[in-house]
Amino acid sequence: MVDEKTLGELLAHNLQRNPGNIVIPTVPNLKLNPSILGVLPIFEGHRNENPYTHLGELDRKCTALFGKTNDLDNIKLTLFSHTLGDAPRDWLKHLQGGPFRTFEEVAKRFLKRYYPETLTIKLRSEITGIQQESGENLQEYYERFTRLCASCPNHNLTETSILDQFLQGMNDLDARLLQCSEGGVL
Repeated sequence: MVDEKTLGELLAHNLQRNPGNIVIPTVPNLKLNPSILGVLPIFEGHRNENPYTHLGELDRKCTALFGKTNDLDNIKLTLFSHTLGDAPRDWLKHLQGGPFRTFEEVAKRFLKRYYPETLTIKLRSEITGIQQESGENLQEYYERFTRLCASCPNHNLTETSILDQFLQGMNDLDARLLQCSEGGVL
């Protein structure tokens, strides 16, 4: 028998809670209050925002608030949607492939959406082609290089390769001074 409903019944608002894409785990003694939510980082999804930085900040804040606990990933999973601005929260709400039960699952999907492979390729190319700019002192060059490397933690370059790229990008004078300070000849 076909479930026959009137048009009004079919169009009526469903007031049952939408379970969403995340299965919220039970975390003993976790009490969410405005003071906790107020210190969490917010990710708006803008181009200049780094999702790795956001996840790192979330981890640091949760560790500071709740300590190193076996429930830390469950706490982060519970709080994650509270750290998203409107557009990323809407993305999470409509994310396919759920329900998600671990923070790692959600974090991987978040990074895939907000840190695409093309960005990794672009930043890796910038790291391997970096050059010290005219008028830039060695300290400024080093800081710019380390910020660039930190902005792309998944660059998959070895430590030796990173050091090689840094040295190859130095201007001749700074390279010679560095070599001299390490016991080389000027």
